[in-house]
Amino acid sequence: MVSLLMVMVLFPGMPAAQSKGDNPSFKQIEVRVETLANREGGPAEPCEVIQVKSASSSLSFASWSTLGESGSLETEPPGKAVSTLRSSANHCGAGPFPGISSAPSGAPPLAPFQIYEVSAGVGWDSGAMDPGPVGAFRIALVLTSRQQTGFSPEGKPLYSAPVIDRRSTRLEAGEEYVVPVLVDPRGRETLGVHEVLLRIRAGWAGREGATEYGSLAVMEAAPGSEIILDGGIAGRAGADGSLLLSNVSVGQHEISVRGGSGSVASRILSVVKGRTVLVTTAAAASGSPPQPSLTSTGKNPQGFQEFRRVRDGAIMVQIPEGEFLMGNLQTEGAPLPHTVYVSSFLMDKLPLTVERFKRFAAATGRPLPPDPYWGVHDDFPVAFVRWDEAKAYCEWTGGRLPTEAEREKATRGTDGRMWPWGSEPPSPERGVFRRNWGLEGNDAVGIRPAGASPYGLLDTGGNMWEFCEDWWDPDYYKSSPKKDPAGPKTGRARVVKGGSWDSRPTVLSASSRNFAYTGYREGDFGFRCAADPPR
Repeated sequence: MVSLLMVMVLFPGMPAAQSKGDNPSFKQIEVRVETLANREGGPAEPCEVIQVKSASSSLSFASWSTLGESGSLETEPPGKAVSTLRSSANHCGAGPFPGISSAPSGAPPLAPFQIYEVSAGVGWDSGAMDPGPVGAFRIALVLTSRQQTGFSPEGKPLYSAPVIDRRSTRLEAGEEYVVPVLVDPRGRETLGVHEVLLRIRAGWAGREGATEYGSLAVMEAAPGSEIILDGGIAGRAGADGSLLLSNVSVGQHEISVRGGSGSVASRILSVVKGRTVLVTTAAAASGSPPQPSLTSTGKNPQGFQEFRRVRDGAIMVQIPEGEFLMGNLQTEGAPLPHTVYVSSFLMDKLPLTVERFKRFAAATGRPLPPDPYWGVHDDFPVAFVRWDEAKAYCEWTGGRLPTEAEREKATRGTDGRMWPWGSEPPSPERGVFRRNWGLEGNDAVGIRPAGASPYGLLDTGGNMWEFCEDWWDPDYYKSSPKKDPAGPKTGRARVVKGGSWDSRPTVLSASSRNFAYTGYREGDFGFRCAADPPR
């Protein structure tokens, strides 16, 4: 059965900044869909489908794959739907699933145990971004799975109802989006697998030109450890346990660290053009726990309970349940005032910093975002992150992005104030705003206590616009539920709140709302995480 999906997409040799209109009609887009299963004894043989289409044609790709073959048990009485796995083989092909072939005369019927169908719409997006555009493929996916439940009295295979998952993403050159397709306990036991992976790769077919490069940075290795790249020794870790490998070609590479005792730690990583991928020898698991592991640190000066999140050390503040006034006609854009009830939740006290995002990148093999022109400072908010990267970070910690209602309540409180700190207008002592592009950028977090919200959160007005979970709809307040609103069902952009270092003072209002298109990077977009309170 398909559950949460994370599809892996690679863009070999894709130009970094090019609009679809700039692509000559003879260019072709190649899409590869691969299915494999992780077993106790190692991965199954992969099955890959490769399709190429002209960039000028309708870019819709379809493929299918099956995993395992089972047949009915001949010893069972008629009418009993029992099957047994006869083969672990997987098969795949282009186009829609062709159906189940009839068994030869006299042979017991065999049918696929798992059936996966993938439909992908692929387009080019030139990608607006400050300070420059970064192009990528925009991919809309429909993934359908069915699992065999047995056989009919006539020997025909029976399947569960199709499980359909729709996903869309925008991926830049060299990025990978890996999708574990979860199988239910019966399926895992029958197939003997931990997980099934669907790996989708897309890129320009047969593109000629110079090789493109990125960098790998090894961190926290034992001094003097051998660093091995794709089987060859690339160097040794320095006294601080680090080694920077520049000019590594874009694409997948295996990097290993061999310590003095002979122990070897290896990882498969993908290098992205012009970006640095961090590597640690003791990377934390990338899967997110169901709830963050927290340690109580007592109450803050405002009287609210705080917790330290174990995975990354961030401080979270518990916001009590209850009603508050959301929206303010005096705010820019005049968001409609309405009373909302929000259940208790936790919210990060500070915006997510560069230092913490580096740890996440090293633990998960993700590339770092582009460097801002004002330099890389560990105690500054991370910038140039996409919404999906922010969401991935929060889930890695066991949390999530906040809803718009949670973000506004944590900023505004229950007294209907205009600004996070009260009724006084913005000032440099309270928030970071009205700075100029090309000269200054964001600033260190947590150094402006005069700008604290009623619950003790800092930097909620200014410094960085912060991503929310909600889709954007300017009219959503007219029909939003009164309790725990979670935003529209779908959309093209996500809500951002709080204003940023280049905003007008009026935008720092606790009720101000704005939007960020999915897949875009901006130097004034950042985030902080939320979570449900400890049980």
